[in-house]
Amino acid sequence: MRLSKLIAERGVASRREAEGLVREGLVTVNGTVADRPGQDVDPEQDHVKVRGKRLPQPRPPVTLALHKPAGCLTSRDDPQERPTVFDLLEGTRYHDRVEAVGRLDFGTEGLLLLTSDGELAHRLTHPRYHVAKVYRVKITGTLDDRKLALLRKGVPLQDGRTSPALVRVVEARERNTWLEMSVREGRNRLVRRMVEHVGHKVLRLRRVAVGRVRLADLPRGEYRLLRAEEVNGLWELTRGLGAEEFARALEGQRTRPPRPPGRKGRRKPRRGRRRR
Repeated sequence: MRLSKLIAERGVASRREAEGLVREGLVTVNGTVADRPGQDVDPEQDHVKVRGKRLPQPRPPVTLALHKPAGCLTSRDDPQERPTVFDLLEGTRYHDRVEAVGRLDFGTEGLLLLTSDGELAHRLTHPRYHVAKVYRVKITGTLDDRKLALLRKGVPLQDGRTSPALVRVVEARERNTWLEMSVREGRNRLVRRMVEHVGHKVLRLRRVAVGRVRLADLPRGEYRLLRAEEVNGLWELTRGLGAEEFARALEGQRTRPPRPPGRKGRRKPRRGRRRR
């Protein structure tokens, strides 16, 4: 782990302040003055002191749910100085403690998890653990049965065929369609590329859930601390339950054509009965 990150995680200073402390010669590692903020240290083996005092003991891990706006980067820094999700945490106790769990594209909005628990972050992003991410997708045009079946079965992309996905039509209109898609992979721009493969364009993309944690009514640009039962639920999904739940959902998934535009919920009157 980087020295400056360790100091920040233990709550002594922000990461930027920790870098300044190192450069000022106020940090020692195993009795030797550190000269590089990026120096690798082992929290279990190395003795780190700041101004002659040992670092505090590790704090309990925290996990946040943040509503990422579109036009915002998931990375911590950007050479082009575009806004990042960490700007939304500026001035909070979590700014230097948490890292993003996976990524959301610059133009994608919705639920982003951030955590100080490295093992949880690894499990949530690795396809081996089958934790589903759920998206609401607005696309151009309408889907026929063949295209819907392709998305559900998996489509061939340049970096390999996608895994089976849960896909349902939420609303079909004349010029666009809203889909709900659940995928387990974390490939770059996966949902957008899947939709483009079947001949459509994504107009809007929002992640609404990761596992059992939902975006719900969390305002855009704001965050909340996950409850203990939500964190425990994420761990349960990474211990095999995620794969079982997703497999059952795939088995029960049936292909249903989108409703014709302009006929939502209308019923034809029975013959022989007078309409009033």
